[in-house]
Order: sequence, then C-alpha cells, then structure tokens
Amino acid sequence: MTPHGGGFWELIRVASPFAQLILVILGMMSVISWAIIIEKILFVLRSKSDSETLSRYRWRQFDPHNLFMEARRFYRAPAARAYLQVYNYLFERGDIPGRDPELVSREFGRAAAAQLARAERFLPFLATCSSAGPFLGLLGTVWGIISAFQRIGIWGSANIAVVAPGIAEALVATAVGLGTAIPALVAYNLFTSRIRKEAARLEAFGEDLVFAVGQWSANPGQTTRVPRTAP
Repeated sequence: MTPHGGGFWELIRVASPFAQLILVILGMMSVISWAIIIEKILFVLRSKSDSETLSRYRWRQFDPHNLFMEARRFYRAPAARAYLQVYNYLFERGDIPGRDPELVSREFGRAAAAQLARAERFLPFLATCSSAGPFLGLLGTVWGIISAFQRIGIWGSANIAVVAPGIAEALVATAVGLGTAIPALVAYNLFTSRIRKEAARLEAFGEDLVFAVGQWSANPGQTTRVPRTAP
C-alpha cells in the first residue's frame, strides 16, 4: 500500500505489521520515559531547596529535637527524611539508644541508602530506553529496507512509487527510535549527576550527625562543636 497524504500517521498506517509492532513498543517506551522524567524533575525541584537549606544547619547548636524540627520543616530533603527515620527509631525510645554514635551511624546509613534507592527508582528504565531505543529503530529500518526490496522483486521496477513505502517505513522507525533514546539518555545523565550530589550531601550530613551525637552524649549540657564539611 502506498501512502497518499505523506503525513506521519499515514506512514504508520501503511507500514507493515512488524514495523507497526516496533513503533508501538517504542511509543510505549517513550511515554513511560517521559512520565519518569517528569516525576524526577518534580523530585529535583522539590528537594533541591530543602537540601541546600538543611546542609547549612548549625551543628554547633545540635540537639536531637532541634534537628528533628528542622528536618520536619525541610522534609523534602533526603537527609531530612533519613534523620526523621533515625529520630523515630532511636531518640524517641529514650536517651540511651540515641547517645550511641555507632548505632546512630548504622541507622542513618540504612535510612540514607533507602532514600538514595528511592531517588534512583526507575532510572534503570531510562538507561534501557537510551540503549535499546536506537537498536529497535534500527531493526525497523532494516525491516523497511527489506520491504522495499521485496516490492522491487514483486513489481519488477525500482521507481519511487514502489520503493517509497519501504523507505518511509525505515525512516520513521529510525526517527522514532532516536526520539525515544535521546531524551532518555539526556535525562538519565542529568538525574544521575544530581543523585551523586545528593549522595555526597547525605554522606556529609551523616558524618556531622555522628560527630554531633558523640559530642552531645559526652557533654549533654554544652553546645556541640562540629567541623564544617563541604556540602
């Protein structure tokens, strides 16, 4: 069948069933990828300001409940969420569990790992789309070229009317494959970089927290002096 209008949807309509299947798969991958991208953009926008503010917490005035109130104010920051879990698990049980720096370090490490896992959720799908999209598009391209040669064999002619459907099918598959892969690749790299920065903030926050807890436990009536760490 030869496309009459030449529009994008007309080219898809006249494509072979196998090519249409590839395009449907690529279309679904693209829709899911964009849903993940939007979700991650919202996560970054919501957490960035809170993370930067919480990283400037005055550790010299550390008190578990005081930091708890700060974490509640800036709860969108992964470090705040991790500390809230530690506070609920240790400090609300009494003074003794919360005064053990080693125990605080272990529990904060677990909570931080859970927050990073939450931030990295669905990123492997973006990586899969960025790598598999071009190959699926290439498969559709090869199939379109094969269809063009089959039409030449059937019609015994290589004029444009005979080969155009197969060539158009091949080009559409290539375009859709790249259109699926490129946004996924860019988004994956950007979000991975952002999560690495957040992981560094979590690590610095955890080190300051453990040191502050040790000082607070040794001198419960004095202010805590914590060396500043890079955010």
